[in-house]
Amino acid sequence: MIDRERVHSVLDRRLFGSFLEHLGRAVYEGVYQPGSPLSNKDGLRSDLLEEVRGLAVPIVRYPGGNFVSGYNWLDGVGPRELRPSVHEKAWNSTETNQFGTNEFIRWCRQAGSEPMLVFNLGTNTPEMAAAYVDYCNGEGGTRWSDLRREHGYERPHKVRYWCLGNELDGPWQMGHMSAREYGRIAVETAKLVREVDPGVQLIAAGSSNTELPSFGSWDREILQHCYEHVDAISLHNYYGNTAELTGASSARYLAMNLDMQRQIHEIASICDEVRADRGCSKRLWLAFDEWNVWYRARTPADMDGQGRVAPHLLEEEYNLEDALLVGGFLNTLMRESGRVRIGCLAQIVNVIAPLMANDQGILRQTTYYPYAWALKYASGQVIDLAVESDTYPIKADGLRPDFARDAQVPYIDAALTMDEQRGEAYLFVLNRDLNNERELVLEWQGPAPTRVLNCETITGPDLQAINTFDQPRRVIPQALDAPAPGSSMTLKLPPASYTVLGLAVRSGTPMRGT
Repeated sequence: MIDRERVHSVLDRRLFGSFLEHLGRAVYEGVYQPGSPLSNKDGLRSDLLEEVRGLAVPIVRYPGGNFVSGYNWLDGVGPRELRPSVHEKAWNSTETNQFGTNEFIRWCRQAGSEPMLVFNLGTNTPEMAAAYVDYCNGEGGTRWSDLRREHGYERPHKVRYWCLGNELDGPWQMGHMSAREYGRIAVETAKLVREVDPGVQLIAAGSSNTELPSFGSWDREILQHCYEHVDAISLHNYYGNTAELTGASSARYLAMNLDMQRQIHEIASICDEVRADRGCSKRLWLAFDEWNVWYRARTPADMDGQGRVAPHLLEEEYNLEDALLVGGFLNTLMRESGRVRIGCLAQIVNVIAPLMANDQGILRQTTYYPYAWALKYASGQVIDLAVESDTYPIKADGLRPDFARDAQVPYIDAALTMDEQRGEAYLFVLNRDLNNERELVLEWQGPAPTRVLNCETITGPDLQAINTFDQPRRVIPQALDAPAPGSSMTLKLPPASYTVLGLAVRSGTPMRGT
């Protein structure tokens, strides 16, 4: 049933952001390739800029990721001929620093995206984090803001969103520390940064994933220190169809967006517990600022750059099955948008990415399409749906317990946005039934849709089908027979599919948001 008065939240489009890390070929040969006939005068790949502008990616996180915990932002600013090449320790690569903060800001401006920057709190200090904010956001008249002006950027960058480090709970992270140590550093960093720019939004580094034994306890302890000083906490996770995670079961794999949902609920509950303990009026929001499918290109060789510049690392090839799950993740983020304001699909190009670049052009991987639909169509308010669906069982036997629990999973997973100003509603539906068409009956409360705007699906007979530069259209959206508009509509969903249905709706009473 669809009741347009049941508004769950007002959608913040930063929910559909992305991520760019100095890792493999994401920066060099990805967004930045001077000398290429495909690049503009700034050395930025014009074809990639066109793709990102076309997607309208709202926000991009930079420069890492694991990379940032050993990064000195000063190495990446100023005249390029004076910038040092350094050994990059996170991915055992050589970092030339020819692309840095100012180039990233310029790329964001040309791409139409908002920048979101991450502090190095692994090997650097709160003082240098505050200096970084002054460099980026200061009007002038201080050491660091004047340095930016000397570098040719007279006007402040006005970066609003800043992450207080990255995955410092992880033993793999440079500067790995205890929750108590991180909580103290986060507080000191936040205090210094807000002296420079009181208007910034600060995101604490939450648990890196649900696998670590410290998941949850890390978040609770750091927030006991820094709750009053931050605006949000981050969530990270990656997912894959492996024997360990899913029993190599596609049916279990396509339910993994519910694992994301459970993680969001657990961290939100911890935030609210700490809020109550501390008697604080402020309610933290969540930033799921690293998420994606990643499990094939994850061997030691895939993560070792062997000292090279722009090595081929983490270049995951995505299939139809992955695209369906990414659609499910986007549904989850929309349904949880009352609490999750920022989401970052990691990453944007070449490294576990929906877009791949080579010297001839850009490839849209299978996962590009559900991501593009969310960016193109989802806006306005998220409607709380009452979904009735048949279910199927999943089992936890032999699987890693943080991902798998015995449960009954609905075949139909849906999210709906309603934009009153545009007079449009968009329904996004994952059919997890691998073998059967499913009929979805839409029962509208109140004014019914007047016209179908579009109806497309991503599906196919081979869940392992991928797109390549030689065969770029093996998995692409295809038209689906649309139901006639009315108070009761029946949408026939192909097996193993992700579908978008766009509808024209009459403007009604302004809806309430949360």
